[in-house]
Amino acid sequence: MSVQAKAPGLHSAKDVPNLGLDRQTENAGRAVWIHAAAIVALALLLIQLLLCSRAKSATYDEQYHIAKGLTFLHSGDPRLVPEHPPFVGAISALPLLADPELVLPFEDHSWQDVNSLVFSDLLLWKLNADGPSMVTRARLPIIILTILLGVIVYAWGHELYGRGAGLLALTLFALDPNILAHGCLATNDMGLTFFATLTLYMFWRWRRHPSWRWAAIAGIALGLAQVSKYSALFLLPVIAFTVLVDFLWNPTVSTKPQKLKLKFGHLAVVILAASFTVWAMYGFQVGTFRGYPIPARAYFTGLKCFTQMIEGGKTGFLMGSYSDTGWWYYFPVAFAVKTPLPVILLIGCSLLYAFRRRTWRHGLPLLIPVIIYFGACLLSPFNIGYRHLLPMLPFLFVFAGQLAAIQWKPRQIPAWAVSLAVLWLVISSTMTYPHYLAYFNEIVGGPEGGNRILGDSNIDWGQDLIGLREFMNRENIASVKLGYLGTADPNAYGISYEPLPGFPNGHGVSDNIPKILTNPPGGVYALSVSCLQGFCFKNHDLYESFRGREPDAIIGHSIFIYRIPYSSAVISETDR
Repeated sequence: MSVQAKAPGLHSAKDVPNLGLDRQTENAGRAVWIHAAAIVALALLLIQLLLCSRAKSATYDEQYHIAKGLTFLHSGDPRLVPEHPPFVGAISALPLLADPELVLPFEDHSWQDVNSLVFSDLLLWKLNADGPSMVTRARLPIIILTILLGVIVYAWGHELYGRGAGLLALTLFALDPNILAHGCLATNDMGLTFFATLTLYMFWRWRRHPSWRWAAIAGIALGLAQVSKYSALFLLPVIAFTVLVDFLWNPTVSTKPQKLKLKFGHLAVVILAASFTVWAMYGFQVGTFRGYPIPARAYFTGLKCFTQMIEGGKTGFLMGSYSDTGWWYYFPVAFAVKTPLPVILLIGCSLLYAFRRRTWRHGLPLLIPVIIYFGACLLSPFNIGYRHLLPMLPFLFVFAGQLAAIQWKPRQIPAWAVSLAVLWLVISSTMTYPHYLAYFNEIVGGPEGGNRILGDSNIDWGQDLIGLREFMNRENIASVKLGYLGTADPNAYGISYEPLPGFPNGHGVSDNIPKILTNPPGGVYALSVSCLQGFCFKNHDLYESFRGREPDAIIGHSIFIYRIPYSSAVISETDR
């Protein structure tokens, strides 16, 4: 196994190291087996995503993205949920275009008033017969994007470190509970992750094989990322910093005017292709700003809404505390408790491995985006979920894949350690199925201990109405008193219920706790973890009387069941 001791730059076209696998002499039979294993891993990933999609009800944000995408496809107007670009929502809504009976409430005041909650509620749960089916169909394109992202992870790992590294990176990707959780949801989190990874992979290929064609492809990918989610703006400093490092570590480029001009020409093509792609996504619309024409005016209007939303923050929950301005350590804690421990260990080992082999420079195109993006997250007051860290994961998986370069020997401890870590991940991921959204690692005792650390989309995003219905059927429970975080209509999932304060419906209760919550009458109570945590209410202690009770059952780690016995006084009053 030969490894280059020195690297002149960030793996330029001719200087990509071969960390453990010589591509010229690699056994053809072994290559076939590795490709076959990768296909099996992708097939298993697809099966898991499809099964999980059918097992989970609509999450909080899905109806917003579906409504935005569908209305954009029909009208070209991105007004709904302006703080998000329309591209990923439009991709999700594509299967719904085949439904000729679908009713869109364009005549309702909610369209003119841009009331996204009311409009999307009408679309999915009031005017059309089968909202759950709409959600399931809208999830299919995101599942496809997740599979394609797995292909990119495999290809990048293979090209950078060898086939074995590509397979290890894909394995980590396909088994990660956070990828499995969001890879089957009709939201833009995985859409951003896919297009951000695609952009930097194409940019990496352009840097290996500089050409006008690769520059244009990288630019188009960059433009698609920008219309997926405004968080994709982090790609701009990543690209700029990577180019700067190239110039500093590869003086042959900066000292030759002809090569320098060509490189800047290619970068100009990247920028132009990205700008044209963004403009095309908005139908080549031209608006005005202070009297001047500006292409894709709606994109910049949405960007302003996005920055105002981020700057305004949102009430978050962290280890029993509440904050509207966030904590600088929120995302480090989230990463520590929701990333599988074997993955964390493999990432740490890959850093050590790269430094010891003096090949760390070749991993910088993977580490630079992680450092810049994670740094931006530390500064954000918008602390509502691990899902905002998803764009980092593919780069970390590919970087960890280099550990596959360790040669197998009977007494080779590192090789055995890598294998045991993967086995650990297999067991941990399998035991979590299908409740991937509520995954927490062993540091906090798994999903059972997660609700003490984080809330919101980390554990409870309204995803367990199907599980609640199945529980009610098994236990012959006709109706429950439901305190629910989510935008979905429980009736659409066959749940008969008496509503308690929830979010967004019923969150505007006064500071006075309703009598039914201070002295709960008899019945079966189904309470979302978020309601129990209380961060979504002005009065965080709204459900305090339930916090000290031991739940009788827990549905998918996100809905707690309490059976309150009927008192004799209540029975006699009822008999009268």
